[in-house]
Amino acid sequence: MKSVAKDQPTILFVGGGSGGHIYPNVAVYERLVELGVDIDARFVVSERAIDDSILKKLDLRGHAISALPLSLKPSGFIKFYKAIRQAELETFDLIRATGARAMLATGGFVSGPALRAGSRASIPCAMVNLDAVPGKSNRFTSRYASDLFSAYETTKLGKAQQIGVPLRQSVINHVSAEQARLSLGLDPELNTLLVFGGSQGGGTINKAMAELVSRATVRDLFAGWQVLHMTGEQDLAGVRESYAKHGIPGRAESFCTQMGRAWGAATLAVCRAGAGTVAESWTNAVPCLYMPYPFHRDEHQRLNAAPVVNRGGGMLLKDRVDVHDNVGELMGPLRDLMKNHLRREQMQKAMEESRPMDGATTLAEWLITVLGIAVSPSKLLR
Repeated sequence: MKSVAKDQPTILFVGGGSGGHIYPNVAVYERLVELGVDIDARFVVSERAIDDSILKKLDLRGHAISALPLSLKPSGFIKFYKAIRQAELETFDLIRATGARAMLATGGFVSGPALRAGSRASIPCAMVNLDAVPGKSNRFTSRYASDLFSAYETTKLGKAQQIGVPLRQSVINHVSAEQARLSLGLDPELNTLLVFGGSQGGGTINKAMAELVSRATVRDLFAGWQVLHMTGEQDLAGVRESYAKHGIPGRAESFCTQMGRAWGAATLAVCRAGAGTVAESWTNAVPCLYMPYPFHRDEHQRLNAAPVVNRGGGMLLKDRVDVHDNVGELMGPLRDLMKNHLRREQMQKAMEESRPMDGATTLAEWLITVLGIAVSPSKLLR
C-alpha cells in the first residue's frame, strides 16, 4: 500500500456489502490514476468479510463502518438504527481525521450513513445508483448527495445524470479469444461456456449446472465445448466433482482475478444480472443467459438485464431455486444457443452495436472538477 503525500487530496469511496458496490469505486479510482491524478483513496466499506477480502486482494486502504442493512423486525430495526448512527459518526470522524475533500458513494446500506456524514461536513458528495430499480436506501439517502448519477434512467431519484456502470479496465478484454483461453489454462480451440454467479457466487446456478451435466442427453451438447465456472467457495468442490465425473472439460474456480480474460474466452455465458455483470457482459459483447437473483422482492436484476435483452444480446431466464426446475429452465435455451452459432453471432453483433457509456470516466471527471485539479485535456479525450 503506497504512502500518502501531504498534498494528496483525500477522497472517500463509499460502498460495500458485495463486490457490486466496491468494484465501481475501484474503477473510478483507477481511472483517476490513469489520468495522472494523485489522490489519497480511502474505501469505506461494511464489516462483512467479503469487503475486507476484496480490498486486501487489490491492496487498497479500507475503513469498515458499522452500517447494517435495513430490518423491519422490531429487534432488527433497533440494531439497524443504532448501527447507522454509529456508522455516521465513524464516517464523520474519518472525514475530520483525513481532511477528506469529496465523497463518491455507490449506493446500498453503507452509503446512507456515510452520505449523511458527508453532508454534515459540507464536502461534495455524489451518489451513484447502479440498479434499474433504486433501492430504499438509495431513494432515502439521495437527498444528502450534492450530485446524483444513475446507470439506468429513473424518475425516483430526482435529476440524476445517466451514465454507464463504472467498469475496471481489468474486466474488459483486449486480446483474442484464443489468447484469453490460453492465459486461463483452457483449450484455445474450444468454444467456452462461462458460468458466473457474481462476487458471492450463485448457489442455485452452481447446483443446476452440476446436475445438468449429469444428464446423458445434455452431455452430448458439450462436444467441442469447455466450461469456465466461477462458483464462490461453498460450491467449488461439488461442481468440480460433477464436471470431472461426467467428462466435461474446462475449469471451475472459486474466484477469478482476470475477469476480462474470462469474458474474452467466453463464447456464451450463464450468469446473474447484477448491474456490474450485465455491464461487463455487454461491454465484452458476450451473449448471455441471464438468471437474476431470485430473492429480491423488487426483481431489479430482471430490469438490469432488460436493455441488453431488448436489443437481442441476451435471454432472460427465471431462477426457480429448485435444482431440477432450474435444469429444466436452462436446458432448452442452453441447447439452442450452444448449437446455433449464427444466433450467437447475431446476439454478439447486437451487443457490439450498443455498448454502454464509460461511467468511470464521467465520475472521475466529476471528482477532478469538484477538487479543482488541472488535468491535460488530451488525457480526458483519450
